[in-house]
Amino acid sequence: MNESKTPDWLIETQNKSWEPEILISGITLTFLFILSNHIYNFYGMLIQDFAVFDVMSKVLYIISVIILTGLKIILVIHLILRGVWTGFVGLSYVFPDGVKKENLPESTKNINYDKPETFVIKIEKICSLLFSFVFSSITFVIGFFIIYIPLIILFIIDLNMSYIEIIALIYSFVFIAGAIIFSILLATKLKNSRLKQKIENSIFNNILYTYFTNIGKTKSYLIFGSYFLIVTSLSFSDFSKFDFENDKSRDISSTVNINNLNRDHYEALRNQKLRIPKATIDQFHVTGHTIELFISYYKEDLYPIKELQKNSTFCKKFNIESDSTRIKLSDLYKIVIDDKPISGLRWYFTENKYTNQKGIITILPVENLTSGDHELKINKNYWSIKKKEMKLIKNWEIIPFEIRQQN
Repeated sequence: MNESKTPDWLIETQNKSWEPEILISGITLTFLFILSNHIYNFYGMLIQDFAVFDVMSKVLYIISVIILTGLKIILVIHLILRGVWTGFVGLSYVFPDGVKKENLPESTKNINYDKPETFVIKIEKICSLLFSFVFSSITFVIGFFIIYIPLIILFIIDLNMSYIEIIALIYSFVFIAGAIIFSILLATKLKNSRLKQKIENSIFNNILYTYFTNIGKTKSYLIFGSYFLIVTSLSFSDFSKFDFENDKSRDISSTVNINNLNRDHYEALRNQKLRIPKATIDQFHVTGHTIELFISYYKEDLYPIKELQKNSTFCKKFNIESDSTRIKLSDLYKIVIDDKPISGLRWYFTENKYTNQKGIITILPVENLTSGDHELKINKNYWSIKKKEMKLIKNWEIIPFEIRQQN
């Protein structure tokens, strides 16, 4: 008796696998396009509302975008090929024998033509491989998320930032050192142990060795490498728009001496379902006498407020007019239009109606500005946890706008 024979139920499942494949591909693809905005907002929320390190969140965001982009591309190709496969299934039903050689020209009668069912089988294998590959690739990157989960929990439970930095350094060292030591032990003292066998037969290794032994190790590396290289290059535009660095100044980019407008700076132009990284105004073309300015809330801004309340000399040094015992979030910001400071503004704490993002708003008077181009700059007082000092970030945000005279 051949124990390695494939069970009948599995053969039946494999033969009918195209049905759940198409269903899963269609549902997953729809879900992925909906999920893109939520991924952006989720990692932005971790930075703004929980003070998670922006570098950590951006790494996780990039990995998530690569996975999503790869899933979208392969699932689209999979659905297209399934359509082609359906066409060949229909062709093989109508013309099961394929090409009739007796009706061919003499010059082509010596060519061996495959039957439609041959293409059905070939495309079936490609579709099944694509479907398995796309979900197999997720297992190769899921480890990154598992590594970061303990650190993210520390931010969510509101542990002191200084402690988190120390724990993060210790955690990284222990994890790397532990991985190295464990690998050495598996290769020497534990090489014949049950633990070694279980690890070698894990889902990750099983998938990897299935590709290695059937396709070849070099080809497998080339396929996975090319896949991630292509997907990463197609995801660059998504990487660049994720900019939640609270401690960095901003520059206005230009092309051939023409300034590039950032659509995210204007409520009338931006995707309102996405979180605001720093600040926005109503629109680029201003026709009224006022501008509504929204500035995003960052939890880490509570640290400079605490330091300003402790040390009144900071208030004088950074030109903060408020009483040091009543420092407000708005006191961290200095609003400048065309290098002229704007004072006496009234601020209100609010939430964005589309994303529930927290922030502060104010109304800027612009009735005295002349028609033409102007520039709104936001300077910010920031407390550096690493250096234990307050610093002024000039041009924390820059928003160009244009005044148009009303007729």
